[in-house]
Amino acid sequence: MRFSANLRKLIWLLILSVWIALGAVFILPQLALKFTESTFSQPAVTASPNITKIDPPVQSTPSPVVVTSSIKPTPVVTANPIKSVLVAGFANKPPVKKVFPSDFIGDNVKTKYGAKGDGVTDDTAAIQKAIDDERSDSQDFFGRPKALYFPAGTYLISNTLTWNGCCINLQGQGAGVSIIKLKDKANGFGDRNAPKPAIQTIDGNMSFRQNITDLTVDTGKNNPGAIGIDYISNNFGSLWNVSIRSGDGQGKVGLDMSRQWAGPCLIKNVQINGFDYGIVTKNLEYGPTFEQITLQQQKIAGILNEGNTLAIHQLKSLISVPAIQNREQVGMIIVVDSNFQGGAANISAIENNGYLYARNVTASGYQSAIRHKGTVVAGASVAEYVSDKIYNLFDSPKRSLNLPIEDTPIFEDKNLANWASFVPQWYGDTDSLQEALNSGKATVYFPFGTYYSHEKKIVKVPASVRRIVGFSSIVNGGGIVFRVEQNSDKPLIIEQFGYGVAVEHASPRTVVIKHGGYEYRDFPKSGKLFLEDVGISLRINYPHQVWARQLNVESLDAARTKIKNKGGTLWILGLKTEGKGAVINTMNGGKTEVLGTLIYPVQEFNSVEKKEAAFISNNSSQSLIYSVSAYENNRNYDIQIEETRNGVKRQLLTKDFPGRMPLFVGYK
Repeated sequence: MRFSANLRKLIWLLILSVWIALGAVFILPQLALKFTESTFSQPAVTASPNITKIDPPVQSTPSPVVVTSSIKPTPVVTANPIKSVLVAGFANKPPVKKVFPSDFIGDNVKTKYGAKGDGVTDDTAAIQKAIDDERSDSQDFFGRPKALYFPAGTYLISNTLTWNGCCINLQGQGAGVSIIKLKDKANGFGDRNAPKPAIQTIDGNMSFRQNITDLTVDTGKNNPGAIGIDYISNNFGSLWNVSIRSGDGQGKVGLDMSRQWAGPCLIKNVQINGFDYGIVTKNLEYGPTFEQITLQQQKIAGILNEGNTLAIHQLKSLISVPAIQNREQVGMIIVVDSNFQGGAANISAIENNGYLYARNVTASGYQSAIRHKGTVVAGASVAEYVSDKIYNLFDSPKRSLNLPIEDTPIFEDKNLANWASFVPQWYGDTDSLQEALNSGKATVYFPFGTYYSHEKKIVKVPASVRRIVGFSSIVNGGGIVFRVEQNSDKPLIIEQFGYGVAVEHASPRTVVIKHGGYEYRDFPKSGKLFLEDVGISLRINYPHQVWARQLNVESLDAARTKIKNKGGTLWILGLKTEGKGAVINTMNGGKTEVLGTLIYPVQEFNSVEKKEAAFISNNSSQSLIYSVSAYENNRNYDIQIEETRNGVKRQLLTKDFPGRMPLFVGYK
């Protein structure tokens, strides 16, 4: 029988209608969300001696929304995780296998310590032996760093890999290529109320320079009490290019930073898939920084913060639960340029009970982008939101400076023929370094180790060099100075030196300094500067642009200004300071924007030192968001901010601010 064209169209429309109806009946109910009380600990919010002033913030400037004082327990979402939604930017990218010279790190866990990396053999003992090797005689390893290389493979473990001391670097061959995998149903990882990590660094305050890069940590299947990485690094240290995943979605936390005291450190380009929580932070110190974070398949929340101050840039999530829970009243979240997808109709992407600054944030699938202290803030997109009082001393716009943000340049050459190594000819030799730099190779590397220079050695970096990498090496003695005189349209990247390296930026060429402790000097023609996960006393003496991510500056030896900005443009995501003296002095028309995190005066101030403000601006522009931890009145600034305009000086006193700066604006 033949049907007319119109009849055939009618039949197809009927079939399509049936399929839509079936979808409404059988698929939509699976996306419904069911809430129960969270099983994660919820300690009472109490006053802490770390807070400069415990009184609630004065609400003299209207907040963007009407808020209530009720704090409701955060529910556990038991809905099925989102699996089939395809969103641009969330597609699983194929792993990239990186290439390295054979001598870049001598301690290869396969060739030196007998790990198999075959996905079958239990490599726990071999890897733990590698971590412990030559670390039994001391607890101070600041000058004795360790680097371990995990070439491509799946390294099966059955127990926690426990770090021994500070200054350890685990280097893989690429996330998804080098995999540390917990056995399925491993002993001791079955109780979510007694969670256990696959990898654990040492406790904080002396957990310096702890790095994990180009690795995947997989917690396997049937390990509901598993934590992927229990991580602390202090002053500087980083997870970058890392994937943390659960084989079946179970597990307590992907990245646990709840022990005392996590940070300052940088978590960058990290993907976390599965677990009850993607990331958990706690305590008041020391303000970790996050950038380019992707969260998927979490069951309770993407990020749970209980009291710390977090600086977050470029966070993406695809989950049906809150992307961020800022649970404690003293906790602070700064989140910029972020996107939250998935959601549910009765929850907000950010559930905030403390301080929140959000800018350029969008949510899709949620009832709103933000819920603040029980009140839903209308809207799925937020241009700029400040949860509490905006402070100012002169007439200023009620918004941040919102300086332009540029991503840190990267360069990795896959052609090893373009690599040159620096191998001293004798102890203390640095003359051959200039030869390596002049070789015409794009990458000059220091095979991991401890180097020595009898005196300060200045070497000139030609335009042909694009990357100088130390792989966590240190330089003792007089140190090495890389002088950048030649210009190039290709940025120069200097990275992974624990200490002992200085940079003289004497050309318009863009310079990137990453992962370690450095000295820096600029010149009249200095080009753009990018800082990432560094300890450095910064002096911007000329009007060039600086972007800093996770910047640690300490002045414990003397009271001195930590950062000077003389006419430059300075953007900081995550600043932590210790000691006396001004934090930042902006002058000569400079512009300074600080997005978190922690000012930690710590030392006892005398009467003269008390008179210097933490932040000083003289006929310049600044916007500031930060926290202060001070245990005693005589171990803190009396003046938080001092601003001078046209000869008129005004001050914001510490006694008039609650220890958390939601946003200070001081510009025309």
